[in-house]
Amino acid sequence: TEEAAIKTYEALMAAKTKEVAALTSTVETKTAQIGELGISIVQQKEDLSDTQAALAADQKFIEELETSCKTKTAEWEERSKTRAEELVALADTIKVLND
Repeated sequence: TEEAAIKTYEALMAAKTKEVAALTSTVETKTAQIGELGISIVQQKEDLSDTQAALAADQKFIEELETSCKTKTAEWEERSKTRAEELVALADTIKVLND
């Protein structure tokens, strides 16, 4: 009876000790995961910040490129027009010289 109670108590204590050890291990594992996730979040926020900065730079570059292309297109059209006028003038000059 008293011996049975002592054995029951010892068995219960052994079971609870194992349970505490298992739960302590789980807590340590979860704490490590939380730390790793915290580091991962910080790194991802830094990556996001870097990516946003790169996107802004790329968008600025695109705007400058579009402006540059419009300018070059206008210059090309002007040169083409001038060249066509020069060819007409040369043709007229050759015609006058041949007549």
